[in-house]
Amino acid sequence: MSETVETRGDDRRDLIVGDTNQDGKADVWVSDTDGDGKADLFQFDTDLDGKVDITLVDLDQDGTPETTVDGDGGHAPA
Repeated sequence: MSETVETRGDDRRDLIVGDTNQDGKADVWVSDTDGDGKADLFQFDTDLDGKVDITLVDLDQDGTPETTVDGDGGHAPA
């Protein structure tokens, strides 16, 4: 079971959803979880299976993640 990480809020608004290898499926998600319009949740599908492999959370939004976990951290993209 993957670890659940704390985010700045309970809302999730994807600011950027990217398809870096152009296969038609998202593999990068940059999200705002507290409604201030600034990114604080970053997720990556590194093996291109459609599931999040790495999650980073920047709680104070200073550009340096406080938390990095394997998996979606309990915040799977919709």
